[in-house]
Amino acid sequence: MSTIMGVATVSEKGQLVIPRDIRAALDIKKGDRVEWSLTDAGELRVTVAKKDLRVLKGMIPNKGRSVSVEDMDAAIKAGASGQ
Repeated sequence: MSTIMGVATVSEKGQLVIPRDIRAALDIKKGDRVEWSLTDAGELRVTVAKKDLRVLKGMIPNKGRSVSVEDMDAAIKAGASGQ
């Protein structure tokens, strides 16, 4: 990725607007979260916060049936072979 730069002004409330080109490059949308970190060298790093997959636990109803890794592998092989 080439260097993309932007300038933001801090509001009275301490808020910043992330420049459009930066938002586009990082695919930042309304409601997304960003993480701020300050290094010992005085560099500010801003990273798009990725959700931990564990937050998805329980979102899909459990039908009471587990599938083994072997069963999943067999289903993948059968699907790949068109069976």
